[in-house]
Amino acid sequence: MASGPLVVGLGGSAGPESTSGALLRDALRRVQACGARTVAFDGERLAALPIFNPHDALPGPVGDELLEAVRRADALVIATPGYHGGMSGLVKNALDHLELLRDDARPYLDGRAVGIIVATSGWQSCGTALVAVRSAVHALRGWPTPFGLTVNTAEQAIDDDRVRGGMAVLTAQLMAFTAWRAAAEREAARRTPARTEREVTR
Repeated sequence: MASGPLVVGLGGSAGPESTSGALLRDALRRVQACGARTVAFDGERLAALPIFNPHDALPGPVGDELLEAVRRADALVIATPGYHGGMSGLVKNALDHLELLRDDARPYLDGRAVGIIVATSGWQSCGTALVAVRSAVHALRGWPTPFGLTVNTAEQAIDDDRVRGGMAVLTAQLMAFTAWRAAAEREAARRTPARTEREVTR
């Protein structure tokens, strides 16, 4: 059985020719090649989520699967089209559902690296959408990778050399940060003295 880190991919759009969806699949293939296990929630699956209602939070079957996957995740990749300067409603709704992880021992995206991909027509929208997703990830206590991949679909195809190069940087950072975090947790556990039975019952 595979024992590599679990990377959850989230994003894309409901359209069959989704550029952000194709980029998400490419990112997950790359981390798989580095030994990661992956779970994908593409646009079609995200479209099955109900609109998040914090006062009546019933996530449904897909929502339950998403929450369980994120609970187990060591890292995430979020890919979104840029709509009017922000992320898509599908992606924002999925991130809103992560509010249901607030009471977990490791709430939200706490301590996990998150690679962010934006595909949209125009550089201005690329930048504003990237900032919007990064802000949401920070609010959820995640660590956006220093490099975020933006693809201007008016000028670039997904097989553009710059896009391929950017994807290589993003996935390398994601895997490196995940490995560093795991190593730090192992070292912290090693340095923490085991509590004796007397200390536990005191």
